[in-house]
Amino acid sequence: MFGCVRVSLVIAASMVLALPVAAQAPTPTTTAFDGTYAGVSREVSKVRSGGTAGNCGVNGVPGALTIANGAVRSRGGGGWEGTVSPQGVLVMRSPNASRFDGQIDSQGTVRGQVGGYICVWTYVWQKKGK
Repeated sequence: MFGCVRVSLVIAASMVLALPVAAQAPTPTTTAFDGTYAGVSREVSKVRSGGTAGNCGVNGVPGALTIANGAVRSRGGGGWEGTVSPQGVLVMRSPNASRFDGQIDSQGTVRGQVGGYICVWTYVWQKKGK
């Protein structure tokens, strides 16, 4: 009788100890958005009080983005790196800690913004082949 109880306790303890490991499992990656996205536009969309558009740089076309297995990286200036969720939510950071928040729509268009102290930039990319 005590042998069965001991075995049951060992099994129960093993299961409890395994829970934290399962809880820390990495989030699944997505490949639904994999590909290269060509830059369409980069525009200053808002200048906060105390600043002028001249302080924000010039409008233009951003470098391409590459998405592979849920990871996104920019080519060209900025050095942006980040992740894409299975729902198409894209978050990137640059080496200077700026944060880009965006969304990929069903047409393969990435739209999002980067906000600074004075300036807010709106970026657009389009998936190649769409």
